[in-house]
Amino acid sequence: MDFYNDTLSLADEALELPKGNQFVLAEINGFKVVMILETSSYLHRLEANQFSIFTQKFHKSISKTLKHFEGEVLKEDDHTYLVVFTSATNAVLCALKIHANFKYITPKFDKDGRRLKIGISSFPGDKTKSNPIFKAIASASRISSFVKDELVVSPGIKVLYEKENRNARIDRELVRVLKPREETFLNRLVTCCAKMYSNPDFNVTALGTQMQLGQSQLYRKVMRLTGKAPSNFIREYKLRRAIGRLHEHKHGTISQVARESGFRNPTYFSKCFNDRFGILPSKYIQQHSF
Repeated sequence: MDFYNDTLSLADEALELPKGNQFVLAEINGFKVVMILETSSYLHRLEANQFSIFTQKFHKSISKTLKHFEGEVLKEDDHTYLVVFTSATNAVLCALKIHANFKYITPKFDKDGRRLKIGISSFPGDKTKSNPIFKAIASASRISSFVKDELVVSPGIKVLYEKENRNARIDRELVRVLKPREETFLNRLVTCCAKMYSNPDFNVTALGTQMQLGQSQLYRKVMRLTGKAPSNFIREYKLRRAIGRLHEHKHGTISQVARESGFRNPTYFSKCFNDRFGILPSKYIQQHSF
């Protein structure tokens, strides 16, 4: 089974990706690298749906940096950018510059409340496969969403970067380069969660059974990759899908979103949502235009 097929829905829901001509054009024009940039600033809007001065400065900085490194923006909103590049070198250097700028312009008093995650992946080497750009988008989405480090690239990006730079290596102190086995494990982990997250009985035991791993081994592997215990990772996955549901159900209730995201109790769902994102789902809906 192709694991990408089970996780494309996550990227599609999170980014509301159109499946139109712009993606076909991206392939024709020789783009081969996808970057997904995600910041938590979308959860910190001011009243009346206004962006803070920080957010305005940040988006201006991103636009300028993307232009300098010849990144082509395919999709953007107030918290996510989907960008394609013709080279791994430009993508990595662009990510490093954006990350440095983010640290520079983030107010010192608010550093703990804001985060920036960047995932970079390459198109599958076999271009005969269907929808290679969507496979790259799904890969970059998983990396940016779930790997614990702030700037992470896939094994394919490592290969491309070294090929473009005469075997010069990516600075591992600044960028986490996933190993092939880590990428494989992440794909399996997200695929299992994608299949089972809406089931309120989905828990660590069920995940271990699906992954064919003992509890201690599952804990060690998930913690090393994501920085979260398996139980917390499952909750994180459900909450991320819940945000997509909140956007999808324009007139749906919190209870409906909670149920579809695998939470039995709407009150507990609201508590988990608030603990994770610092805002109640009801307030989140009020502050966002759907």
